[in-house]
Formats: sequence, structure tokens, C-alpha cells
Amino acid sequence: MSRRHRVGGTMTAVQPEKAAGTPSSLGLTFKEAVGRRRSIRYYKPWQPVEREKIQKILEAARLQSCHGNAGHIRKAVVVHREETDEDVFAGLVDALYNQPQASQAPVHIYWTIDMTGWEHLRDNLKGLIDAGALTSSYGWSEQFIDEIVLKTPDFNVMAGERRFAEWLSAIETGMAIGAALLAAQDEGLGTQLLTGKRGQMAELLGIPDTATVAQIQLLGYAAEGTEAGGQRPRPGFDELYFDGRWGNSLHRDPEVVAELIDEGMIQEQAPLPYRRREVRALAAMFGLPD
Repeated sequence: MSRRHRVGGTMTAVQPEKAAGTPSSLGLTFKEAVGRRRSIRYYKPWQPVEREKIQKILEAARLQSCHGNAGHIRKAVVVHREETDEDVFAGLVDALYNQPQASQAPVHIYWTIDMTGWEHLRDNLKGLIDAGALTSSYGWSEQFIDEIVLKTPDFNVMAGERRFAEWLSAIETGMAIGAALLAAQDEGLGTQLLTGKRGQMAELLGIPDTATVAQIQLLGYAAEGTEAGGQRPRPGFDELYFDGRWGNSLHRDPEVVAELIDEGMIQEQAPLPYRRREVRALAAMFGLPD
């Protein structure tokens, strides 16, 4: 599939580059990537994931917005099943409650929240001034950082409540993980987030006490259909979003819904008619209970 770009009100197609012997990315539009994303639970354990695709996923996460430009808080350990000591990988799978997909997926990404990342806050803010992102017209200067920002708990999370710092750090890390999920989809990979025994994972991977494992992202080529049974059910639009005041449901325009269906963001809801047969076939292939 070609990547589509809107230029001067028209849609043009640009064919994605493809390295010799390497499966190309899908080249999805943003809306298609959102619409096609699924939690994949069956992977081809025999098909490795190209390192360049992993790098692209990590680059997408690195570039996401972060409070105070404090990108050092969100770090990750990439584990390749075939390159990891068997006992270590078995311990990681055990820490993930021995879920079958954890054994199948060729790559795990252990996303962490490293609270020492906030120690770079002054330098990060100064870097934004140097880059022209924080400007003097809004009052930003090194003096303002030293005398106001770093001394005000509402600005400086390390000077504020620990609970607030952890909450904000989780949000910032979550944004990076969300971008990584969509980047994996764009690269034609299956992906899913898991959780498990964080202490056991940290010990096996040498993660310091300052960092906490947040989520584990599986990567691999899907053994199930990429529809994975259909788009997952979600709460109603009017249950989530309010107009002007909490409780006043925001209107959902059916014409916008129709447009998003056409553009691939909103897709057919699960379960698709063949899903039960697909799951039975996958269970037989992997020797799992039906």
C-alpha cells in the first residue's frame, strides 16, 4: 500500500521505499493506523522482526511530547528472544504470567519510568530556550527557570508531591508507548501491551531502583489475521466527552462518523463472523486449549 499525502487539497500517492529482502511498511495514514491497531495475541515465532523497524518504533516514541522536555524519564529495554539467554527469557515469560503470546513474540520492549529523568529539568528547559521553543515574549529566560520554575512545586515536579510526579511521569511514558503502538502498526507488525511481575523483570534485566517497569510491548508478525476479530468495543462517545460542563454530552456528528469509516479509523466491530473458527485453528496450530 502506498503512503498518501495531501498536497494542495488533493491526495497524492508516494510509494514507500523497500530494502532488498525486507518487508515494507504498510505506509498507513494516521487514521488508518489508529483504526487498524489491535492487540495481537498470536505471533509467528519463526519470523524475526527487522532491527530497522524496531528503531523506527523507538524513534516515534522518543519524539513524543513530554512535560519540560523531560524525555529521560521514559526508557526501555529491548529483548530479542533469539539473542537472550534461555533462562533469562523463560524468567521474563514467567514474569508475564506465562501468557502464550509472550513466548511467541520475537521481541519484547520493557518500557520504564525512570524518575531520575526529572533531574535534567533545568538543562532540558534551557535547551528549549536555545531551540526557540520557549521564547522571551512569553517571559522565558534562564533567570525565570532558576528563580520561578525550579522553585515552584506546580512547575517543578521534583519539588512537588511525589504522587503528582509519578502521575505525570506515567502520562508522559504512556504517550510514548501509544506512539510506539501506532508505529508498529504502520510498520506492518503485530503488537500488544502486557503487564506482570515488575520486580522479577527488573532483576532479570538489571533495571535500577529509580526505574519502574510500566508496560511490556510485544512485537512480531501476526499469526492471526490483522483484523484480530474486528475493532474492539469501546464506551460511547457521549459517555466520555462533555460540552462545556461535565455531564453535558458532546454531540457526535453522524457525518463525521461516516467520514472516519471511509478513511479507515472506525472499522467493523468485533467479533467478525469467522472469528471463532480462526481462534480454533490458531489454538490447534500452537497446541493450546480450544
